[in-house]
Amino acid sequence: MKEYSIIIYGRGGQGAKTLAQIIAEAGMIEGFNIQAFPEYGPERRGAPVRSFVRLSKQKIRKHYPVTHPDYLIIMDEDLLETNKEICKYKCPIIINSKKTKTHFKTYKNAYVIDASKIATELIKINSPNIVLVGVFLKIFKKIKPENVKQIIKEEFTNKNKKHVIEPNYKCLDKGYNYF
Repeated sequence: MKEYSIIIYGRGGQGAKTLAQIIAEAGMIEGFNIQAFPEYGPERRGAPVRSFVRLSKQKIRKHYPVTHPDYLIIMDEDLLETNKEICKYKCPIIINSKKTKTHFKTYKNAYVIDASKIATELIKINSPNIVLVGVFLKIFKKIKPENVKQIIKEEFTNKNKKHVIEPNYKCLDKGYNYF
């Protein structure tokens, strides 16, 4: 049985850790065994961060960062310049960028979306993570959007922020239906 692995490249404050957690929790609803964990450098807003996700129908025995991802999610396109190891991966890559796909010729399996713009329009903050989850779900095809919506509802209800549930649903749907 295949284990699926994801590396998320982001900056502190963009929601890379939350993005990983949402994918993992939605995968758990689908019956996957899960791992989701961040790797931090200097812990400050804007500093580069990576988060990792593993999904498997079998027990996950690995306890180290993902080294051969099946999917990449890039929350800030500038991280492509500073992380040259990204070029070696041949897996599908989701890039949050204002630029078009033609700008990213190096990445043959690139899905480019201005998730920051969508998030800013719908939830009034530059937090592209839910939009990027939507794109991931569309490509991955093994987790239903309804599972992510359940997690969004629980998370924001627990934080007493019910007013942001619907806008986040719209972010998820925009990402999911973009491609």
